[in-house]
Amino acid sequence: MSTITDGRDEQAPPNSARDAEIVKMPKCTRCNLAYLPSKSTSALRLTYCSFLCELGDLGFSMAGLEHMERAKKADTEAVAVE
Repeated sequence: MSTITDGRDEQAPPNSARDAEIVKMPKCTRCNLAYLPSKSTSALRLTYCSFLCELGDLGFSMAGLEHMERAKKADTEAVAVE
């Protein structure tokens, strides 16, 4: 009997338990590939794997919206129609 195990029968976890981290990886909404959110270049890291998927799916990027300025309307005077 070993002093490390104290007589308990310890078994290695099954493969599914060891690879549980891989299973929990989110999948990109656009391309359906698993990715690490910390490596994503998208502003919506938990939804898209990259900036290009975000741009392709939404048609714009969240970072672009943050820096967007509203276009000023030209002052149009009412023209009297005769």
